[in-house]
Amino acid sequence: MYYLLESLLLLSFATFSNGDLSRAYLNRRCKPLIYSDEFECPKFNTDLITIDVATFYEPIQGDCSSNCSAIPVYDSKVIHNKEWIIFPDGASAHKIYPLLFNPHCYPEGTFVVDGNVPVSLLKDRITFKSKFEYIVKKGAPVFPLIPSFGRHKDQSITVEEKEFFMFLTMYLMKNDSDYRHDDHHMNVEFYDAATDGKLKGGELDKEKAYKLLNEMYSSTIGELVSESEDKWKRLCEEAVSDKGQFYEEVMAEEQ
Repeated sequence: MYYLLESLLLLSFATFSNGDLSRAYLNRRCKPLIYSDEFECPKFNTDLITIDVATFYEPIQGDCSSNCSAIPVYDSKVIHNKEWIIFPDGASAHKIYPLLFNPHCYPEGTFVVDGNVPVSLLKDRITFKSKFEYIVKKGAPVFPLIPSFGRHKDQSITVEEKEFFMFLTMYLMKNDSDYRHDDHHMNVEFYDAATDGKLKGGELDKEKAYKLLNEMYSSTIGELVSESEDKWKRLCEEAVSDKGQFYEEVMAEEQ
């Protein structure tokens, strides 16, 4: 995924000319800057950390055309904290900047990385209007010997926006997960996969399922924080020893 972004950024560099949208670190592909200051790794704030699905768009053209051509190039899972995005493989991190050019052409909340590459997050691209009843326990027959007489009410979690993003976070933390909103958000298999089916069966009722969901989500966020801090530490160590993309990104910000 890092190489896809590298290709996209090379394209943007070839077509880029507007100074207001650029970031100095792109200069290294033509003529690297010599920085007088020592590298100091910035703090990575985990208070607002999330994992999300980012859509990367074609770079803003150098001629600053007013044409609304927000063309998606690819999607990728990213770790996001309002200031930086990190790819889950830890290969690169990119500083987030406001989208100043034609923001009305992109989903609300779209930001820019690497000078002229617009990026939007799934949480900003969707409007969660529907509810989904995720059944955690089927209602048992009122009279077991006479199933046709009727059943007790199913025990279910009502999935609204808050609950949905809890399930999504747990789902995206799985290494092999690939989220497609139209296919997944109303699909019981998505919710089963996010929780490994742990909310279903046994003695769980609605209240216990909600409690377990919150516990699983808290544990997942703890895991996300720990993994992100490890990735950030490695990026900082590599920046000191090998320079590279993250080094340039941080040092350019200090200029």
